[in-house]
Amino acid sequence: MNITERIFESLSGWSDHPAFIDLDPERGPTYVSAPQFSGRVRDAADILKKHGIRSGFIVALFLNNSIDFISIFLALMFIGAKPIPVNMAFRKIELDEIFANADPHAIIAERDHLIHVRAHLPGRIVLEREGGKLYLHDVGADAARREPAELGGDIASINYTYRGHGYPLGALVPHRQYLDGADVLEKAVMLERGERILAILPMQHIFTLIGCVFLPLLYGVTTVISYSRNPLRLFEAVTEHGIDYVLAVPELYELFLNLREAAGAVPRMKAFLSGGSVLPEEHYGRLMEEFGVELIHGYGLTEFTPVSRNIRGAIRPGTIGVISDCVECRIDSPDANGSGEIMIRTKNMARGYYRRPAETADAFHDGWFGTGDIGRIDNGHLIFEREKKGTRKMKGNMVDLEEVKKALVMYSSVCEAEVEYFNKNVIATVIINPSVNFNDDVLNIKRRMENIIAGYKIPKTINVY
Repeated sequence: MNITERIFESLSGWSDHPAFIDLDPERGPTYVSAPQFSGRVRDAADILKKHGIRSGFIVALFLNNSIDFISIFLALMFIGAKPIPVNMAFRKIELDEIFANADPHAIIAERDHLIHVRAHLPGRIVLEREGGKLYLHDVGADAARREPAELGGDIASINYTYRGHGYPLGALVPHRQYLDGADVLEKAVMLERGERILAILPMQHIFTLIGCVFLPLLYGVTTVISYSRNPLRLFEAVTEHGIDYVLAVPELYELFLNLREAAGAVPRMKAFLSGGSVLPEEHYGRLMEEFGVELIHGYGLTEFTPVSRNIRGAIRPGTIGVISDCVECRIDSPDANGSGEIMIRTKNMARGYYRRPAETADAFHDGWFGTGDIGRIDNGHLIFEREKKGTRKMKGNMVDLEEVKKALVMYSSVCEAEVEYFNKNVIATVIINPSVNFNDDVLNIKRRMENIIAGYKIPKTINVY
C-alpha cells in the first residue's frame, strides 16, 4: 500500500474547503484546493522522474515548511523513492553520519541551504528550490545510473533519530505507520471535515508529519502552514484563519501562557495537540482555562507515533494517555512502583535502522521495541518518567549527549569532555590544553560548534578545567 495513493483517494472526495493555506510572509496567504494539491503532487512526480529520480532512489530533503515540502515528500513516495526528511539545523557531524550511512542518490534543498551540504553534493542529483519552483542544480557523473537501494516497497521513508549511540539512526518507516498514526490520532481528536489545524513545528519531525500532513489529508482537514513561531503572530493567525487545532511542543505552549495577556482576545479553539516532550501537569489546567480548549497530550517516537494519547472528553492531566488501539505496550522489569522501560509492539512500526544491524538488534527483540524511556501504567494511562537512553529532549528535538561530547573533542584544544543535561539545558565540562587561555577558548569552542552541530545542541554552559 502506498500512502500517496490513499491520499489521492481522499482528495478526490474533498469538499470545497481548501486543503492548505500557506501563510508565506512575502507572498501572502496562498489557498490550495484539493484538486490543485493533487495536481501539484503529480507535477512534482513528473519533474523528479524527468531529472532521473526513480523507484528505490534515496533522496535527502532539506526543505522549509511549505506546500512544496509536502507535495515533494508525497511525490517521492508515489514514485517509489525513499525520502529522508532531514532536520534543517543539522550541521557537519550529523550530516557526515547521515550521508555516510544512507549515501543518498539525490538531494533536494532550498537554494540558500546548499552551502550547508556543499561537501555532499558531488556525485548526486541535486535539485534546488527557490520561489516555489524546483531547478536542476547539478547531476553528478553517472548519478542517475546508480543502482536503487535494496529496500522493500513497504518502506515509505528513512527518518533519522537517536538512541544515545553518538550518531543518528535511520528508522525505516513503512507506509502503514503513517496510515496507522493518522488513524489513531484521529480517534483521539475526533476531527470534522472542513476544520483547520495550524502547522508550526518543522515538517521533518514525525509528530508534524502525522498530525499536520497525513491526518489532515486523510480526514478532510485544512492545514494552515505558519512561517512564524512567535506566539503573538500565531494568535493573529488563529484569529484571521479560524484555527480549530494547534499542534506544538510543550515548550511552545508555555510561551503561549506567558504571552496570553499580551495577546488580548483569542477566538476559542477546540483543542491543543501536544507532543515531542513532556508537558508538566501544572500547565494542563492553566492552558485549558486560559484558552478554553481541551489539551490532547500524547507520546510517540520516530519508530512509531503515537504510541499513546489522551482522548477528547477523557483527558487525564499528568499522563501521556491511553495506549493506541494498534499498539501493545508492557513495562519491562518493573520496580516496586511499577516503573520500567516502556516496550511496544505493533506490526506497522519501523522495520529497524538502515544499514545498522547491531543497533537494530539492540532495540528490537522478538517483535518488541525497547523505547529507551522509563514509565509506568496507572489505571490504563501511560505515565512518562524519564529517559533511560543517553538522549534528552530540547523543545521537541532529541539531543544525543554522546554526540555533543564527540563534537566538543573535535576542537583541537579540548583533551577530554563530559556532557550532561540539567534543568532543561545541556551542560559540558571540558579539560583543555593548559597552554590555552581558557576564558577566551570557551567562546571559541561555542563559535566553532555552530558549524559542527545543530545549534540547539550546543552546551549552554561550558565549564573548563
